[in-house]
Amino acid sequence: MIVEPTQPNEGLKKPVDNGLSLRQAFGLAWEMGYTMAIPLVVLALTGRLLDKYYQTSPLFLLIGIILSIIISSILVGKKAISIISKVTDDDKQ
Repeated sequence: MIVEPTQPNEGLKKPVDNGLSLRQAFGLAWEMGYTMAIPLVVLALTGRLLDKYYQTSPLFLLIGIILSIIISSILVGKKAISIISKVTDDDKQ
């Protein structure tokens, strides 16, 4: 025999409010943007200058871009871990 819920949302989990407001979400997106952009710009320009100085066309530029991808990935990963730990700590309370 199937038992129908007496109220429309009975038996459903309530959404968890982790306290992330729209302003905080945009702030996080902005922070992630410059976390990825600053290493890319700095290392790509440095690579370009080294290429001009040593006359090695795309070598140092490509090395700079690869290094910036690695650095940005590490920084974004650390930020994601800190956010996840903060959210899970808030859920436990």
